[in-house]
Amino acid sequence: MASPDSDLPSSADSIEAQVRDYFERLYRPGAAQFHGIVHVAANPVSGVIAFSGPMMREGGGFPVTRIGLLAPGGGVTLLGSDDANDSQPKWSPDGRWLAFLSDRNHGAGNFQLMIASADTPGRAVAPAPIAGEAVEAFVWAADSRQILIQSADAGADAAGSAATARIGGGDGGERPSWMPTVETGSHDGLWRHARILDIGTGALTRVGADGQNVWEADWCGPGAVVAITSASPTEGGWYQTEIAIAPAAGGAFERFAAPQVELAGVTASPDGRTIAVIEGRFHRTVQLGSLTLYDRATGAAREPDIGAQVSALAWRDANRLFFTGFAAPGSVAGTLDVASGTVTIEWQASGTAGRKVPYAVPAEHDTVLVPGHAFDRYPYLARSDAAGERMLLDLTPPGLATVQARMKPAEVVRWQGRDGLDILGYLAMPEGVERPPLVAFIHGGPSHLFRDSWTFDNPLAALLVSSGYAVLFPNPRGSSGRGLDFASRVIGDMAGEDMHDILAGIDHVIAHHSVDGSRLFVTGGSYGGFMTTWLVGQTQRFQAACAIAPLTDMRSQYFTAHHPEFLSIYSGGDPYDVGGTFDQRSPLAHANKVTTPTLLIAGEMDKTTPPAQAVQFHHALVLADVPTELVLYPEEGHAAARYEAQIDQGTRVLRWFAQWEGRNGGR
Repeated sequence: MASPDSDLPSSADSIEAQVRDYFERLYRPGAAQFHGIVHVAANPVSGVIAFSGPMMREGGGFPVTRIGLLAPGGGVTLLGSDDANDSQPKWSPDGRWLAFLSDRNHGAGNFQLMIASADTPGRAVAPAPIAGEAVEAFVWAADSRQILIQSADAGADAAGSAATARIGGGDGGERPSWMPTVETGSHDGLWRHARILDIGTGALTRVGADGQNVWEADWCGPGAVVAITSASPTEGGWYQTEIAIAPAAGGAFERFAAPQVELAGVTASPDGRTIAVIEGRFHRTVQLGSLTLYDRATGAAREPDIGAQVSALAWRDANRLFFTGFAAPGSVAGTLDVASGTVTIEWQASGTAGRKVPYAVPAEHDTVLVPGHAFDRYPYLARSDAAGERMLLDLTPPGLATVQARMKPAEVVRWQGRDGLDILGYLAMPEGVERPPLVAFIHGGPSHLFRDSWTFDNPLAALLVSSGYAVLFPNPRGSSGRGLDFASRVIGDMAGEDMHDILAGIDHVIAHHSVDGSRLFVTGGSYGGFMTTWLVGQTQRFQAACAIAPLTDMRSQYFTAHHPEFLSIYSGGDPYDVGGTFDQRSPLAHANKVTTPTLLIAGEMDKTTPPAQAVQFHHALVLADVPTELVLYPEEGHAAARYEAQIDQGTRVLRWFAQWEGRNGGR
């Protein structure tokens, strides 16, 4: 698609060439190009910074995660090779060792702990591979002699919003084509565990007991472990968790606190006296909520006023807690003095840092390492202190300027919902296009959020803007980043007032910005896909729609997805209540009202919103003679990750919007 005022290609064939060029410039396959930074750690002795992030192999395929070492004087050394994924680098507190996770020689996705000497980081070994399990996270002990490991049984469900569906693993062998998939009501072999590794002896000590699923764990002083646990190991069990403590010598976890909200990021002060956790309404890979501190001795909880919703926590010392978070509409990082309640903001930006939610790490006394980015700024690594922000590593590809020249910086926009509630979002405009068409791009969750981030954490977003579309990224009620009350307003009201918040945002942009209100489009993934299919059943104002990984029928979703508890919590409905919420708020129940041409995209491996959700809505539109197209990617889960699939998806979306741009009198 291209506006008449744009020199971008508009024919079907040239759209594919344009999309291929876009992704080539974005990822540079085979050029060892990091296109994001996911984890960062600084060696406390040498100052060498280890970081990890995705890059595309030569020839395409799925991205591979690599680790880079940035020397104090500059220059990056890559560890490993494109044949395996390495991630989560962490230096030991004494600076002597580098530990990280890798699936080298274990089968894709079956991560094991690797340790290397800081002097020879390229010679890592696996000290204690855990058969039949994949390591998900680990934490060094303060004395650098032990590591706390959190692992998952091979085949356990991956996080709901993760692109993949399963924790990789087993022996990596291929299944015969005839072999059936067998499912029972038992969860045997699908649990998450905590163990302590003794670096010297290689011995593993189990922490926890049968029937206790460990989602996250951290040291709680030298003699204990604090964790987020549940009685169920399923993805839905994550919504029914508690904080628990167990002796580091081994034994069962005992309940410490059981808040009636979601929990994440649990971490204890080095002396074990204070436990910090993130509490709120969010999903497992998009943790953003309120900071709560617990006194371990008394169990007393308090919520300090730090002026932000938090997404990452780390202790600088026994009294100073470092946090990264979102202070709408920007991101911040700072340190809380737990005793006095004093907050020192050490970094803030209209852009952001980290993937999905804000993330930065503390270094030295009051320094912050920032893996930053913004819609108009490709990912980079910077050091921030009292003197300001200093660039350490700019990842911008040499050919990206052509894409960036077509996009203006994102602008914060604010409007009000029907009830007067303040709503905000971001508007990205194409450069040099007069009155471009407008796309409403709806995030997942519903408790996810948009930040001013590089291509808004979805390469399709920058593709749309660089192709001549204006794109609105709304954060309606139910989004994270505005507190528990704001996030909870979607509970029991999915596709209710949040829908009207989105429509009000569209009206606001049309009234106050130079966009063509007669050319409207809507798209989104996951909850955004749900909202897209809901909107086309409620209004005919969109020229075309594209729903990615949508939920379209609550009842079938409840009985086929891997986290039915989520739907019960957020919808407030009951699948056995015929005519109730599950029927009233299901897009499929309103498919007979749809006239908008709708493209539906899903991954055949998706267990969060199974592909049948897209299939049944597509078939409903076919029966009603509504223009529709169904696209199923056989190797993908909840989001397209393979290089070729991303190109194909981007091409199909642009072609679909271009095909229907003139519908209903639009130019």
